[in-house]
Amino acid sequence: MSVAKKHVLAFSPNGGKLFAQVDEHGILRIWDTETNTLKQEFTPNLQDSGACKALTWVTVAASRPKKTRKSLPPGAPVPEKYYIAVGTAKGVVVLYSLAAGSIERTLGNDRHNGAITSIAYDNNGHLYTVGADCRALVWSVAEERCIGEWSVGPEKPLNITYLPKTRTLAVASRQIKIYDVDTKELVETCTGHSGEVNAISSFTYNNDLEYVLTTAKMERIISFWKVNKKGRNKASTCTLLMEDVAHSLACEVRNDGQLRVASVTRNGNIHIYLLNMESLSAEKYIKPKVTLQIASDGADTVEPILAVAAHFVYDEQRAHEILFGYGTRSLLQFENYTPNYGEKLNVIVRTDPKKLYAKKKRADQSGTQEALKTKIPIISKSEVEYNSALPISKKKIQNDVPMEARLESLTIEASKLPDGKLQSQSKTQLLMQALHSQDQSMLKAVLDADDRLTIKLTLERLPLEYISPLLNELSTMLQGKAANVRCALHWLQVLSTTRTSVLMSQDKEELRDKLGICLGIAEHRMHCIAEALQVSGRVKLVINHMKRNANNHLNEGDVLIVDDDQGEHL
Repeated sequence: MSVAKKHVLAFSPNGGKLFAQVDEHGILRIWDTETNTLKQEFTPNLQDSGACKALTWVTVAASRPKKTRKSLPPGAPVPEKYYIAVGTAKGVVVLYSLAAGSIERTLGNDRHNGAITSIAYDNNGHLYTVGADCRALVWSVAEERCIGEWSVGPEKPLNITYLPKTRTLAVASRQIKIYDVDTKELVETCTGHSGEVNAISSFTYNNDLEYVLTTAKMERIISFWKVNKKGRNKASTCTLLMEDVAHSLACEVRNDGQLRVASVTRNGNIHIYLLNMESLSAEKYIKPKVTLQIASDGADTVEPILAVAAHFVYDEQRAHEILFGYGTRSLLQFENYTPNYGEKLNVIVRTDPKKLYAKKKRADQSGTQEALKTKIPIISKSEVEYNSALPISKKKIQNDVPMEARLESLTIEASKLPDGKLQSQSKTQLLMQALHSQDQSMLKAVLDADDRLTIKLTLERLPLEYISPLLNELSTMLQGKAANVRCALHWLQVLSTTRTSVLMSQDKEELRDKLGICLGIAEHRMHCIAEALQVSGRVKLVINHMKRNANNHLNEGDVLIVDDDQGEHL
């Protein structure tokens, strides 16, 4: 997998005591992080609302009980009820109640024309959603209806976050756009990512400065964006480095002003950064202070266990701890851990959650009728000897095959495709690796191929997610020398003929932006083609004239001969 998939998950606002996650099938699961138990599991009705696509936690003040002897005193805080606002594949927003274990409310009056891609809550009774229809909708939780909308296109929005101080909404696709939620106007744009934003987070510093953190697909960096409601195409304030693509971000500003940032990467590691907000610089890239890696405690082999999510604990007594979950989307374990910042890598050895759940299941079934019928021998596998039931001949088997025949059988022939073409001519794997690692030397070696058959075989087997990065690289080659332009034109021509349906299925505005550079370069070169042809014709004429003179040997013999002796006799 070359592109990190978007993970839909969130910790509860009460210190992360609950954790909600949507798996790849659109099923919502809620975990208790203190007891490591699965509290609830909700499978939505695919006919009515569709699968779950986005979620956020919502807190609603519970109604105060009637006056009795045991009623709350006037100054006591009102208890809160927790809901999960879920955005579905059919553009509907529903509120899932933890107390009832089902959907309690469905917000009406409007819906998205397509799937909801992200949802955010402002802690003041309003929800914000964006969807595939490139619209942002504002929902009132109390009124249970949509109260506003505006367009956020032309790029498809993927992630949003609400900024309370400036009352703005950050909408991220490839570009980060900042909208004023009161006037619904675009007040700021930030550019710098080459791919679509995969995760987003935000924080407030000194009660007046707000920042947005983003990371994109096929990028191993985290970018900081300062929000002040002014500016166009702003660059990032700070950049953090990672060893792999991240799918989850968490941040916390401590009382002493220090910022902690955690990212969960695709390979299952957790990077933790300790930053001083006063010394952030756009020119210096910051590496993680410590990396957490989880490994299994197997006796034979040590296998890595993937981390799924991370959350900073807001507790003065446990100020340095981090809460993280590891395992799979259906089998999770949670733990509070204090990192050792004196070492760059902290290896945490834990039991695989699969083994823990299997052990717990056996313990629950012990004593039942089915368990009593089954007896498992308690013995080490290393002490077991497996004997074959077939008779084994004691005679030594002699191999009469000569060495020459053995070497011929080891000859590796080039495998062929169904249409008879050689598979070795395809450079699909090299191109995928080069686009993923952004290795310019490898990209040059692959894209310098001038054979149309090789180009066709490579593009026919290229996965769909690599078409967009390939167009970006080809547009860069078109701005180079003539040899690079020739190769890029060959690749573009074959790409447009072999992957026409893929290009036509993309968004028109997005495709126009990708091919705009290519069209601009082509128009610029067409303006100069007349002068270039005149210069080329004159140079060829001079070269041909020089070659003709060299072949006729005009300068080797004498042109005029004068005989002085015959002139004296006359």
